[in-house]
Amino acid sequence: MKALDLFSLLKRSDSSNALQDATILNLIEYCFHIPKAKVFSNSDVSPNTKELDRVVYLLRERVPFAYITGRESFYGREFFITPGVFIPRNETEILVEEALKAPFEKVLDYGSGSGAICVTLLLENDKSTATAVEISHVGCLCTYSNAEKFNVSNRLTLLTSLPDKGIFDLIVSNPPYVDFKSLQNVDESVKLFEPMQAVFHENPTSVYNDLLIYGKEHLSKHGRIVFEIDDDLTPQIVDLALSLGFDCSLTRDFSNLNRIAVITPRSFT
Repeated sequence: MKALDLFSLLKRSDSSNALQDATILNLIEYCFHIPKAKVFSNSDVSPNTKELDRVVYLLRERVPFAYITGRESFYGREFFITPGVFIPRNETEILVEEALKAPFEKVLDYGSGSGAICVTLLLENDKSTATAVEISHVGCLCTYSNAEKFNVSNRLTLLTSLPDKGIFDLIVSNPPYVDFKSLQNVDESVKLFEPMQAVFHENPTSVYNDLLIYGKEHLSKHGRIVFEIDDDLTPQIVDLALSLGFDCSLTRDFSNLNRIAVITPRSFT
């Protein structure tokens, strides 16, 4: 088989028509261990038949790229991803950027999922420690696997509920913020394959409210809470923060939508 024939086969198999050519090239490299240079030169290649059948089937079923390859890039690193774990998005890198704008030592990541946020923060700040809270078994496994992969597991504590004790300089979270009422507006592959509990919530503002109340007792004097939010929830998030004695600033994403809320104790700003 010629490499460009393999490329064309995979391209045709993508029933979502959403994968860019670069993504198809990555798929070939990750799944068949065929370098991109061989595709560009249209070399003869011999992809594993069973793996080819698997990949073609999954593409036709619109399974996301990260679940096919078992990996996803985040903040310049490749993270292990498995079905049942929310796939990290580019927008969440803005959360990390905001989190890194001030010093911190102790981090709490609520709803760690793949561990992309907390592991990245540990890697970017080698003096820090993190507590990751994740309720799902598969999420705990994925967070720990990525902490092991990047050699930061010795600085990470993994829990299934918020700790009763502890003061944190930084609390971060990308919680489920899509209201079930908006189900029809969400991409089909998300609804079909990604964990519902990581995307949807019957009352998204209640999650932020609970974390802000927790922050009043567990945030250090000059600490910060950094949330990823839905643009539609902006007024509610700001009102919640102000009503609980916090200030709130907003950062927009690549689509010019409010995406990150940085919340600080009002008395110390």
